[in-house]
Amino acid sequence: AALTELAEKSDLLTYEFENVYQDVLARVQKRTGVLVPQGVKLLTVTSNRINEKNFLRTHGLPTTDFAKVASPAELKVAVKELGFPAILKTVSGGYDGHGQWDINSEQDVKNMLEKWPKNLLAILEKRVDFVKEISVMVSRDNCDQVKLWPITENRHKNH
Repeated sequence: AALTELAEKSDLLTYEFENVYQDVLARVQKRTGVLVPQGVKLLTVTSNRINEKNFLRTHGLPTTDFAKVASPAELKVAVKELGFPAILKTVSGGYDGHGQWDINSEQDVKNMLEKWPKNLLAILEKRVDFVKEISVMVSRDNCDQVKLWPITENRHKNH
């Protein structure tokens, strides 16, 4: 309801991160006719970590090794496949450490199996050592003018 109200008062809607419900945005766009320049399809890739990793690999970009995990049994298989250290993450909705669990040992696996969240759909990612993480923001207007924003360094503490 709030998104519909916003759309009715706006010329266009944009989003800046992936935790947007694309089905709701698509319905509101259809109902109100509001312009969503980024479209909604982009969210089907960026809002789902498995879709995102597969998209990147399909386009020749490297990713860490990963496995889909939809059950405790699948976690056991994924850990055998990928080894330690790894990070278990929700497929969608998590951000900045929320919805993430360190899997660095058999004890971590055991602890996770004991407190398995109901209906968890997750991805196990092999941990990657890195020096820094950066973000690159690029925008394009309806005249196909592309703007590259300043590169920023992301600093994380405790995930």
